[in-house]
Amino acid sequence: MQAVERYSHVESRKQEGAHYTPAVFSDFISENIIFNANLKKSIRVVDPAVGDGELLISLIKALKNQSFNDIDVYGFDTNPESIVITRNRLKTLYPDITPILQNKDFLQVCIEKGNLSDSQDLFYSSDIPNFDLLIANPPYIRTQVLGAEQAQLLSKNFGLKGRVDIYQAFLVAMKSVLKPDGVAGVIVSNRFLTTKGAGKFREIIHNQYSIKGIWDFGDTKVFEAAVLPAVMILTPQNKNRNYNIPFSSIYMADSENHEGVIPFVESQIQALKHDGVVSSKQGNYCVKNGYLTFDSSPSDLWRLQNSTSEKWLDMVESKTWCLFKDIGKVRVGVKTTADNVFIRSDWQNEVGYEPELLRPLTTHHVAGRFKCKENAKKAILYTHTMVDGKRETFKINQFPLSKRYLEKNKEQLSNRKYVIKAKRSWFEIWVPQNPSFWKQEKVIFRDISERPTFWLDKEGTVVNGDCYWLLRDNKEMPDDILWLILAIANSGFIEKFYDIKFQNKLYSNRRRFITQYVEQFPVPNPDQIESKALIALAKKCYEETDAKKQIIIENEIDEIVWLVFNVE
Repeated sequence: MQAVERYSHVESRKQEGAHYTPAVFSDFISENIIFNANLKKSIRVVDPAVGDGELLISLIKALKNQSFNDIDVYGFDTNPESIVITRNRLKTLYPDITPILQNKDFLQVCIEKGNLSDSQDLFYSSDIPNFDLLIANPPYIRTQVLGAEQAQLLSKNFGLKGRVDIYQAFLVAMKSVLKPDGVAGVIVSNRFLTTKGAGKFREIIHNQYSIKGIWDFGDTKVFEAAVLPAVMILTPQNKNRNYNIPFSSIYMADSENHEGVIPFVESQIQALKHDGVVSSKQGNYCVKNGYLTFDSSPSDLWRLQNSTSEKWLDMVESKTWCLFKDIGKVRVGVKTTADNVFIRSDWQNEVGYEPELLRPLTTHHVAGRFKCKENAKKAILYTHTMVDGKRETFKINQFPLSKRYLEKNKEQLSNRKYVIKAKRSWFEIWVPQNPSFWKQEKVIFRDISERPTFWLDKEGTVVNGDCYWLLRDNKEMPDDILWLILAIANSGFIEKFYDIKFQNKLYSNRRRFITQYVEQFPVPNPDQIESKALIALAKKCYEETDAKKQIIIENEIDEIVWLVFNVE
């Protein structure tokens, strides 16, 4: 079949969260499924979201290569064009196989098959057998995209909570169609490993299956789309429980010169046979092999463990006096849900006047290390104040210019139905945070950045939703503790800590500095000599205006931070 035919409906598949699987990746999954299976003469296989059929074709090929020829093939997809494409490909490649491909919702099939729902109004009859092997690249669609009704259905039937993705429902549901000794190989988003909201999902998978292996392919661009995939091999049998689960990760190595880079590989799959940095046409890969670990519960973040990384973290813990969260709550910035109305760079030129309720706004555009850049800040029409210790909206009748501007944009603002439904004023910012906090000194930092970018704000600015911020909420902490936070947070040590502890990178080596990670950053005893030196240097770096001198100070800070935690 011509490639143009296979991918002619790619736009519709994108809308369904589908991403086509490269052959080398499909073969890797198939081989690991078969390696972990106890196969008999007759084999029944299924793909719950067939797409273009690449995974099924790969699995059939791998079985036939090992002389398994009695194969019953099933597949499901909600897109009828996918069914046609897969059927035609299988007919051409394997004319001896008559696949049973159905234009059905696999989740609904599992609800019926596993009696996961009390509903009697089921779409399909229960004619689906149990399977020996399952291979899948389920769609990635966040529940906020699916809508509240679908999210409630997933929660009710599959026990998922929080901001889940539909692929998580696929993994929970597929147990109902697997034989007790069946094996599943699935492609998932690696987000589930390290995001706080996926804790319940991690717990379900850990308790429901025996995990035979996890491979995190990170930012190595397995797919054309910006997907960071992981592969899991699972079986319903859990007699051995989940101990010593093999876990490998492969990410693009940083841009530093790696002398003596070991072997050249053709693909990410070949790279997994090595440890450390390997070379490819795509660039250098950093490969780690070890075992799965988490802090105390399977709902905690999952990370790769080897003897070196765990000793490293143990040493850091022994030198830790408290965590960032013990000093203050990590908060997200304000969310207006109408930035084009509330936020502007130059109100005078863009609007013709400056409303009375404008306040300076810190965004990622002025992000700097220790101190923000000198760039002009944007301004936000900030609609909230504090009255008798409670947050309230300003009485806009008292501010004629602000009232005039807001009423000019009333149609857009009033269309925010969720604001009205929550009995909020039509003109207010949706998530304003606490106005009394803005005037306090605070540490602000970028959400997404290759290097940590933390700075001190003394100007009382409002923090935008593309940044996070932290106050000294705990007044028992020393007055200078925020300076110590800056020194730790901007160090090369914290990059290493992040990579070992959280192992969550986006494309181009960027990290996500969000609440669940930053609140776990370690702080040494502020009374020790090195900590006092770090505080003094952080202040000096803040005041320094010469960029070259600032780099020298930062390097000195970096050396001391590494010394404090006594790790390589």
